[in-house]
Amino acid sequence: MEDVSALFKPKPVPFWKRKRFHFVVGVTVGLMGALYGASTTPMAQTHLNDLQAFLALQIAEMDIQSMLPATEAVDEMLGNFTSFLKPAPTSDIPFMPATAFKDELDLKPHFPVVLIPGIVSSGLESWGTSEKSRKYFRKRMWGTTTMFRSVLLDKELWTEHVKLDTTTGLDPPGIKLRAALGLDAADYFVAGYWVWAKIIENLATIGYDSNTMHLASYDWRLSFSNLQIRDKYFSRLMATIETSKKTGGLKTVVITHSMGGVLFPYFLKWVESPQGGNGGPTWADDYIESFVNIAGPMAGVPKAMTAMLSGETRDTMAVGSFGAYLLEKFFSRKERASLMRSWGGGSSMLPKGTDLIWGSHERAPDDEEDESHQSHGNMISFVSPSLLPQNNLKPDITDGLIQNHTSEDAMNLLHRVAPFDYNEMLRLNYSYGITTSKKQLEANSEDPTKWANPFESQLPKAPNMKIFCFYGVGLPTERSYYYSASTDGTSPACNNSSRCDESIDGNCTLGGTTDNITEIYAHQLQAPHLFIDSTVNDPAARVETGVRFGNGDGTVPLISLGYMCTPSGGWTKHADLYNPGHNPIIIKEYINEQPESKLDVRGGSKAGDHIDILGNWEMTLDVLKVVSNQSFNVTSRIITKIDEYAQKINIQHQV
Repeated sequence: MEDVSALFKPKPVPFWKRKRFHFVVGVTVGLMGALYGASTTPMAQTHLNDLQAFLALQIAEMDIQSMLPATEAVDEMLGNFTSFLKPAPTSDIPFMPATAFKDELDLKPHFPVVLIPGIVSSGLESWGTSEKSRKYFRKRMWGTTTMFRSVLLDKELWTEHVKLDTTTGLDPPGIKLRAALGLDAADYFVAGYWVWAKIIENLATIGYDSNTMHLASYDWRLSFSNLQIRDKYFSRLMATIETSKKTGGLKTVVITHSMGGVLFPYFLKWVESPQGGNGGPTWADDYIESFVNIAGPMAGVPKAMTAMLSGETRDTMAVGSFGAYLLEKFFSRKERASLMRSWGGGSSMLPKGTDLIWGSHERAPDDEEDESHQSHGNMISFVSPSLLPQNNLKPDITDGLIQNHTSEDAMNLLHRVAPFDYNEMLRLNYSYGITTSKKQLEANSEDPTKWANPFESQLPKAPNMKIFCFYGVGLPTERSYYYSASTDGTSPACNNSSRCDESIDGNCTLGGTTDNITEIYAHQLQAPHLFIDSTVNDPAARVETGVRFGNGDGTVPLISLGYMCTPSGGWTKHADLYNPGHNPIIIKEYINEQPESKLDVRGGSKAGDHIDILGNWEMTLDVLKVVSNQSFNVTSRIITKIDEYAQKINIQHQV
């Protein structure tokens, strides 16, 4: 007989019909509407913070993956979710400024163009055919809504796909991600959020098309050496540039953005070297007309240090208590740091040039003349334990950590707390020092670990290759940080028969002993939990949520954007060391200006932001002049104190 009691059991209620879902959504919408007005009163702000914490707990307890059935209908619904989130209207005028100036300035295609995007800009597609990868076949695991759908429904599987093998730095077994190809590989990150689209449409307006411009997308997760090992990226880029000259008779203008500006000089060293393309010392002069470096972090960025150290940057600190709780619950600092450390490409942007460039405990080149606060040379400063009574620091650990850390100290700290495999990856791929000996710099031409560092390698002897350094300024940019340390939240230390291959995660791999690990790695077994202390705020000292700001483009500090290019900088005053061919250098700064319309959420036509500068009309017009063989109309302009900063950097030439 059928169990009659089963008839009276309540049927499962879909999550969108549950009262808690309605309550959370309703209160969230109401909170967003009231946030602006209420936040002006301290008492109201206190209540808002309490409400944020409550909502965070409610949402964090929702298991979205189990709530949503694994059906094609749900997958399609999430896949089309962005159609409900229309991009905010803007006052952007398509195809500008090319439309307005192409006839007046006689702008037309002349040189072939290669575009090299920055980190995270290129879409990544899954080509794996294993059981776990089939549903993602030829779909983008980075970029487009597939990424958001995958993260939302199965974060672990998505992470498994995008995380690289920590030993080889390549795809894990059964996983195969490759960079998307073509101009649409980096035109938009997701629908409505452009990256290279503005540059591409302006080039098209003056006559360029897919035959005359090429977007050299790449898997930005890979270390530079692995780009060639796995994808033959540099071989293909070399062939593309050589073919352009063979068929059209003209050299190429290479336009880079962000990390692309670090990658391209590496490529030029690879091309020359017998270890690489074996193109010889004249290759760059024979094939490259101009190197247009947009927002290139030539000396690295401090935020790369904090990303690798604790999985944090200004972006993760600015989300507030509500967002911070959700972020930590869904994708913790430990998980973020572990993922980013597996991406060898990101470590190419760790700070370079040592304390000579970034400053000492007492003074940094970009400190204010009347600086009354702590020097930016202290890239990472640990808050005194007396300010954090909840900490349970061990005496033998505090000696090395609760102090100010310069860029060199911070690098040593990263070596201490990072896993063995990550340290090996750094050792085999990169170098972050500085060389002031011409003889040593020439020898470094045969050492690939030096090629991504402009302070340890030389530009090719290509006196006819013009270099343009374009970047935005006038935006608060993270320059140094305040950290705290605690043993709270860390996993138990490994025993003597284990090795911590992921120290930040506390995961131990059997099979090794502390006897075969150097002392620096053995010490990590007791490494404390490190984090940016968001309670440190001092507006007078330009400190907010544990981050201290300086001038820059919102991502890259001014000293990294401009030092190599300014008249008193590395490729100019010190050209005998770093620019032996005395390539002509043009530096141009674009001050960030607020848009006239509040609808311009991307900054408008005068944006100086690290990414939004790709939509800056004046800079775009300068790019169009370069590719149209009118570079003589692009002249240097320095708005900031970058040359004064450069004069404070005392580089002594050695034989």
